Amino acid sequence: MSTEKDVEALASSFEAEEPPSYGTVDSQQAGAPPSYSSLYGEIKKASQESDGNVDFAKKASALIAGSIGCTIFMGFMLALPIAYIVIGAVYLRDCTIQRMIPIYLVVMGSFSAAKNLMSLGERFKNHREDESEKNAKPNPLDGLFGCFILAWFIAGNVWIYSVYTTVNMADPADANYCQPTLYLFAFWATTATYICLGLMMCCCCCAAVVFGSAAARSENS
Repeated sequence: MSTEKDVEALASSFEAEEPPSYGTVDSQQAGAPPSYSSLYGEIKKASQESDGNVDFAKKASALIAGSIGCTIFMGFMLALPIAYIVIGAVYLRDCTIQRMIPIYLVVMGSFSAAKNLMSLGERFKNHREDESEKNAKPNPLDGLFGCFILAWFIAGNVWIYSVYTTVNMADPADANYCQPTLYLFAFWATTATYICLGLMMCCCCCAAVVFGSAAARSENS
């Protein structure tokens, strides 16, 4: 008899419970993490709210710069300044044609690594405090480092490209000698910077055209 009473009590408890409503499911899903398309949605929204291509480029750049993917990319970019420092220090006295080339690499690598570390620290701090890029307080040292790196990069262009036609990478006794690894690394690292900038500008222009035309079609419809 006790078994029958237990079964009846269990059945009555199941009947008393109500199935979850759609509102409960919706409230549970409301706290779900954003999907990978959230960045695309934000960029699309920025294209619709922008006054023009220039305004859209600024907003899209801010969104991409604040993304986690950009933070991971900046972490990988720390390897390049380290290579600058190592190669410049190893061949510090092996470029008689232009002694500033190895010094340029060491200084550029040091300041670039410091700037990247500061930027990563600020991004992790903003993510930890749930602050967006717009609400984040600017770091005055970051702007100062950026100005110095730009000026030093321009000076490095002069030192590297000015000896391109006269550099000798075969005879260490020649006055125009520069160690091949040192000079080729400095030359191609500088040239790759211009290539990356060109690709980024092309991508930004293409994105502005695509999202601008999409926003125009949505307004017409």
